[in-house]
Amino acid sequence: MERIKLPKKWPFDTILTSNYCKEHTYIKDGVEHVKLCQMMMVDGIECCPKCVLNKINMQFEADILQKYMHNFKRSNYNILFKKSILLDKTILNATFDTYKAETTEEKSNKLLCLQIVERFKNGQIFNVLLQGNQGAGKSHLAYSLLRKLNDVGEDVTCLFVSVEEMMRLIKETFNNKESKYTEQYFLDLLSSVDYLVLDDIGAETGAIDTSKIATDFVQRVLYAVTNSRQDKVTISTTNLDSNKLFTMYDKKLISRLLKNPKYVLFKETTDKRMLSLPF
Repeated sequence: MERIKLPKKWPFDTILTSNYCKEHTYIKDGVEHVKLCQMMMVDGIECCPKCVLNKINMQFEADILQKYMHNFKRSNYNILFKKSILLDKTILNATFDTYKAETTEEKSNKLLCLQIVERFKNGQIFNVLLQGNQGAGKSHLAYSLLRKLNDVGEDVTCLFVSVEEMMRLIKETFNNKESKYTEQYFLDLLSSVDYLVLDDIGAETGAIDTSKIATDFVQRVLYAVTNSRQDKVTISTTNLDSNKLFTMYDKKLISRLLKNPKYVLFKETTDKRMLSLPF
């Protein structure tokens, strides 16, 4: 770091005094010696110019460090908005306030998610599974949950990932060596964040209404992610019931996802997206 140098001309009148500062030393032949620095009067106050410059340098370095830490923490905050992988970009506008809870089940699940946020704020670590009917608002609530956590503090890192889109991007790198979205990229990113949403598990197989088994590739990626997050929070959404999850995926993988779980179940809520269609 460049040091601040004593200017040739001070921007104020100075008068040298007959006193010397003895706070500065140097080492010669392994022996510490005092290097006297003549004091001066600045605006009626006697001071040592070296001491003044040292103080200025220390403040300058402190300001730079503070700016660096602010930018570093801000980059953590922005992970949710800049690195999340979504199929539906409207999710970016999802909050608890915009989730329209009309039925008893919707109100109960919204309240449950708000309670989960508070438990996470208190330092509790457990996984969450939002499970049930397609279009019930599981992704909306999951992203809203992340938004709340992301606002807790700049040290918190959150990420929302569509499993289907992630798998597609990884497969693209097999023929596109310029793409950054490699399997290792996602493993590093997903394992590093404090709070992760794996959205729409099962959709990547195209097997919502069948008993199709997930490919070895999908299983390997998801297992590596969940295995690296055993001491962190993973929030998953799926349209599949537990029986289908255990049928389609390796039991060890699902056991990781359901480790110490909290369920948010949608059994009665209808597809909200269908309600907005003009028929």
